Amino acid sequence: MNDNLSPMTLSEQSFLPDQELIFIPELDERVFDFISKIWHSFVNKTVSLTFTDRDYCFDYGLFEVVDRKATRIAAVSSQVRLGDIAKQNIPKEFAQFKKMTRSTPVSYESNLTSNIMREAIIKRGNGEKPPVVMVDLRKDKRIHPKLKEIITEDMNHSVGIAIFFGDNPIGVLWGVRRDRLTRKQKELLFPQLYSLSGGISTIMALEFNKSKYNFRFVRKTIEKIDTNSSILNLYYTKKAGQSIPVRTIIGRSDIFNSKFRLDASYIVPTSRGYSISLKRFLPERENKTGKTLLMIPGFFCNRSIFDQMAREMAFRYGYKVISLDCRGRAKSTLPDGWFNEAWSIDDFINEDFPKALAWIHEQYPDERIVVYGHSMGGLIARCYTGSYQAIQQMTNREDLPDPETHIAGIVSIASPDYVDMKLGIPGTNLVRYFTKLIPESFNLHTMTGNVFNKLLALSISKVVSTINLKSFFSNLLDFHESIRQLTFDLSTQVASLHDVIGFPQITPPEVYLLMEDIICEESTKVMIQFLRSQFFGNSIMSFDGKINYTENLKNIKLPVFHIMGSLDVVAPPETIKYGYNVISSTNKHLKEFRQGHIGLVMNPKTVREIAKTTDQWIGTL
Repeated sequence: MNDNLSPMTLSEQSFLPDQELIFIPELDERVFDFISKIWHSFVNKTVSLTFTDRDYCFDYGLFEVVDRKATRIAAVSSQVRLGDIAKQNIPKEFAQFKKMTRSTPVSYESNLTSNIMREAIIKRGNGEKPPVVMVDLRKDKRIHPKLKEIITEDMNHSVGIAIFFGDNPIGVLWGVRRDRLTRKQKELLFPQLYSLSGGISTIMALEFNKSKYNFRFVRKTIEKIDTNSSILNLYYTKKAGQSIPVRTIIGRSDIFNSKFRLDASYIVPTSRGYSISLKRFLPERENKTGKTLLMIPGFFCNRSIFDQMAREMAFRYGYKVISLDCRGRAKSTLPDGWFNEAWSIDDFINEDFPKALAWIHEQYPDERIVVYGHSMGGLIARCYTGSYQAIQQMTNREDLPDPETHIAGIVSIASPDYVDMKLGIPGTNLVRYFTKLIPESFNLHTMTGNVFNKLLALSISKVVSTINLKSFFSNLLDFHESIRQLTFDLSTQVASLHDVIGFPQITPPEVYLLMEDIICEESTKVMIQFLRSQFFGNSIMSFDGKINYTENLKNIKLPVFHIMGSLDVVAPPETIKYGYNVISSTNKHLKEFRQGHIGLVMNPKTVREIAKTTDQWIGTL
């Protein structure tokens, strides 16, 4: 403590300790080592905060940590240089800045950071939130003179909040900006800072107590914190017939001023040892539409891609939302053992999707289901509906839910009815040219078809049954030190990936969230089916060639809302207009947005627009 403090008798002390007498303990070595591996995620998330869609709160993020008996700048980030930082290529000016910001003793009476932490300790003791402190870096007398010498001309105002590990503060997280905050900006920012501070503390506490840390997972989890919500309670609940507990979060949405419940994951067996995994978004105030929403991700993506849409439909419009991971999308959906046999689109259509319909009907027997499907997710719902009779006849199954009675409507987002990608991959047009020499009567049972099948089947019988892109990127991580280096190289150097992402406003955090959290495992059989469609006639066929899913779209009588992106190269508008024209539904709708394939479900403004439009459409069902 500060040796300059004058001694006080016990009779002179107030009931509550004076702030200047609060002791800030040194961090345990193991705790400090843990924090040091993740603190760049603190500042990355800080500079990713926005007032609105793309109006960023801060130009810089800084984390000032308690290092033994002093505080020092440990991590720096900025909007401009976030890409470099994500590659762990720390800009020279940041390294110099950290070097020049000397450590300040915790006991130093003018140490602003220490005083903020002491005030936060008192606030927490009273059951209050830690204070958000605003500082004028040019005029505030509490700023150390040495710091004023090195701040740049765009560092004028800072906003700080203490970060806790358990009961003890570990430092202060700062956001730095050029301009003073307006009253409206404060109203939008402060709740996010409270949520971020609490979220970081909760995530660290959960992960630190595990026997083995996964620092990549911790950083990723921090960087994807929903700062417009706060966690009130976290439970692990039992589910009958399920060995792993369901993780239940009770939270509060600041934007929608209401509580919610989030359950992950309900595991439901399907076939051949595989399972589906479902996550539920339950609003505190449910609407009275009698509709439950089922959201299905597409090719190589898991259900996290629908998180924004799920929150919007649940918290703003009051729907119960259930997002689905089909087989292969998560570890919990795979059979035990090292080797998993390949699955096809038919397994999604004939096994996983109907199992999800049946499970939701069991849980909510008085409600009908509106299916939201992105890319292949929408394809699954429409193929099942259009080919329901054919599937029944081929399988002789009586347990398949009737889509006419279970499904109220389908929202099909960036979901093609046949495959004709415009990625511009070298050699694609040449291959397609030679396939045009094949007679139109081509099918999988012709000589050419058999040769084609045998060549493609090598990827299953001779190589691997599935490809796990997440594992692929994780393995490269061992060589590159950061998965972010790879993702940024890809997003900037491979035009096709940028086209797939498809919206120019995408930020570095969104890129590596996509690559680290959403991209998942996919079967080579599924890829074979897409390749067949791309090169041979374009129709989407069952793996054995007996069902033409594209042709059977004409059988769909259910309401379908088609959504397409004008910039989409994976599912170009013409591949979506086809199905819109051929389905038999009298309640069908088509809407176009200026977005790419993934932008339709990841761009916040577009997600809100789609949510508003489809909510109105559901009201007509």
